[in-house]
Amino acid sequence: MRTIRKILLCLLTFFIGKIQAQVCTGSLVYPTVTIDFGAGNNPGQPISNVPSTYQYTALDCPQEGFYAIRNSTFFCFNNDWHVVPYDHSPNDPVGYFLLVNALSGPSVVYIDTISGLCPNTVFELNAWIVNLLKPGGCSGNGIDPNLTLTVTDISGVVLKQYNTGNIAENDPVRWTAHNFLFTAPANGTVILKITSTAPNGCGNEFGIDDISFRPCGPDISISFPNNSIQPLSLCETVQQNILLTAASSNSYPNPRFQWQVSNDLGITWTDISGANGTNYMLTTPAGVGQYLYRCIIADASQINISSCLFSSNVLSIVISAFPSFVQATIYQYGCLGGTTYLFASGGLSFEWTGPNGFYSTDQRPMIDNLSYQDTGLYTVKVTNVGGCADYASVFLPVFAAPVATLSPTDVSICEGDSVQLFAGGSLHYQWLPPAGLSDDTIPNPFAKPQNTTTYNVRVYNAYSCYDTANVKVTVWKKPKAFAGPDKFLLKGKKVLLEGGIAGSNVSYNWSPPDYLDNPLLVQPKAGPTVTTTYRLTVTSNKGCGTSTDDVKVEVVDKLFIPTAFTPNSDGLNDKWEITIFEEYPKATVEVFNRWGQIVYRGFGNNYKPWDGNHEGKLALPGVYVYVVNLHNNTAILKGTLLLIR
Repeated sequence: MRTIRKILLCLLTFFIGKIQAQVCTGSLVYPTVTIDFGAGNNPGQPISNVPSTYQYTALDCPQEGFYAIRNSTFFCFNNDWHVVPYDHSPNDPVGYFLLVNALSGPSVVYIDTISGLCPNTVFELNAWIVNLLKPGGCSGNGIDPNLTLTVTDISGVVLKQYNTGNIAENDPVRWTAHNFLFTAPANGTVILKITSTAPNGCGNEFGIDDISFRPCGPDISISFPNNSIQPLSLCETVQQNILLTAASSNSYPNPRFQWQVSNDLGITWTDISGANGTNYMLTTPAGVGQYLYRCIIADASQINISSCLFSSNVLSIVISAFPSFVQATIYQYGCLGGTTYLFASGGLSFEWTGPNGFYSTDQRPMIDNLSYQDTGLYTVKVTNVGGCADYASVFLPVFAAPVATLSPTDVSICEGDSVQLFAGGSLHYQWLPPAGLSDDTIPNPFAKPQNTTTYNVRVYNAYSCYDTANVKVTVWKKPKAFAGPDKFLLKGKKVLLEGGIAGSNVSYNWSPPDYLDNPLLVQPKAGPTVTTTYRLTVTSNKGCGTSTDDVKVEVVDKLFIPTAFTPNSDGLNDKWEITIFEEYPKATVEVFNRWGQIVYRGFGNNYKPWDGNHEGKLALPGVYVYVVNLHNNTAILKGTLLLIR
C-alpha cells in the first residue's frame, strides 16, 4: 500500500511539474520559428510536409483528398466555398497558405520537424485556420473542420496535444487563431503534426497559415531615465553622456545582460563590449545618423544559445549634423510706413532679434508700419531637430516712400472720348486697371474707358517704395434714339409707338406732338387721321450729342397684304403683318412653302404677325403662297410672298 502511494505521489508531482512548466510567467516575444508557406503567384509548388495520402493539385479548387498551395481561392464548388482573396499574413498580398480538402478522419494533413528552439523553455504554438465552407453551404448540412495539433519530441513522446473542436462557418470569412503552450525538450527539436479528425462528406475544407513558435521569456524593458523624449535627439557638436537602464521581471535565477547597438535601423545588431549590466552609460561621441539600442537577457547557462536570447524594446538616438546652410533674407527693402517680411531657412525652429526691441519665433516674421528706428541688423538663431544651432543675419534699411501726385482728381468724358491723366512723384509708375489706357507704365497715359472706371496709380522710387493715388473717370454714354418699327393704322384707331432711348443723363421729345396721347412718354399711342412720320429726338444733358430716329404711321382704311418682308432684326420690315387683319375676328391666313407645307397660320381674333420662323427654325428665303379667308362672304384672297434674308 505504501508503494502504491509513493507511485501516485511521484506521478502527481510529475504532472504538477509538467503543468507548471507549461505556464508562461513572463512574456511571449517574437516567434523563433514561423511557417507562412512562402509567397508568389498562383499556384504555389508542392511541399514535402503533406503526407502522401494527399495529392498535390495546381487547381484553385482541390477535390477531396487533394491539397494546394495558394494565395487566394475563388468561387469553388458552386460557390459553396468562401472567396478568400488573401492569406492570413499581414501586408503580404501574394502570401501562400495551405489549402486542404480533407479525407475522412483521422488523417494527417501536415507534419514538420522544428529545430533551434530554446531548450527547456515554454513556447506558444499558434496556427491560423479558416473554414472555407459558407454558412448554408452543402445545403446547410456541411461538415466543419476539426483538427488536432500534436507536438512531440524526436522520439515520439507527446509534449502537448490540442484539439480545435469544430471550427465554425463564418460570414464573412474569418481566420481564427488556435494556440497552446508546451515546453521544448533539451535538444530544442520537436515534431509538429496536424491531423484532420472530421468525418467524410460535404465540407471539411480548410486553410492553414502562419504557424508560429513564440518563446516565453522574462519581461525586460529599457529607458532613458533622465530623458522622456523619444527618439532622443542630439547635436554632433554638443553630445553628452546618456544613461540607459534595463529592468526585468520574472527573470532567471542567474541572468546575464548584453547591450547591443544597430546603425542600420535594426537589420543587424552588434554587441557593445563590456556593456553587460542593467545600466549602460553612452559616453563615446557618435557620428551623424540614427542609432538603435536594446538589451539582451538570457540565463547564464544559455547565454551562448541564440534562440535563448530575449531582447528588450528598442530606443533610438538621432545624432544631427551642425546646420551648414542657415540663411536669413528679406523679401524687399523697408519702406517708411510700409510692411516687409524676413525669412530664415536651414533648421526646425527660429529665434529672431533686431532693432527697436524686435523679437519673433516665426520662420517668416512680418514687420509692419516701418519706422526709421527699425533700420538695422536682424539676427536669427536656427536650430535643427538635434538641437544644433547656427546664426545668420540680414541688414534691413528703411527708405522714405515717394509722395504720389495725380491730376485731374475726378473727370467726366463722353463715350468714345479720351482724357490725359498726369501722375508724378518719383521714377516708376504702374496703373491699375490697365484697360482703356494708352500705356499703364508711364506717368501721363490717355484714358479711354468704355465705362466709368476708377484708376489707381502706384508711384515707385528706386527702392520699390511706393505711394498711391486714385482718379475716377466718369463715362457719359452717348444718346441713342429708337423710334421703333413703322406702323399701319386703321383710320379712327390708335397704335402704340415702340420707341426706346439709351444714354447717360439724357432728355427726349417726339415731333410733331399732334395726335399723340402723351408726347412725354417713350412709347406713346398715336392716332393721326392721315399718314404721319414721327421723329424721336434724344439729347445728352452732358453735351455728348443728339440722336434722332423716325417712325412712319401709315393710315389705311382697307385691308393691306404686304408682298415681301425682311426678317433680319434690323427693326425695318422684320415681320409680315397684314394691316387691320384684327378687324376681321373670324379671319384666317395660311402661308405655304413650295412643297405645300403650311409654315404659318394666323387668326383674326388673336393675330400675331409672322416672324419668318417655322417650328423654331429660320424659314428659308424664297417665294411663299398665302391664302386669306376673311369669313365675311367675300372671296378668298390668294397671292405670293417673298421672304428676303
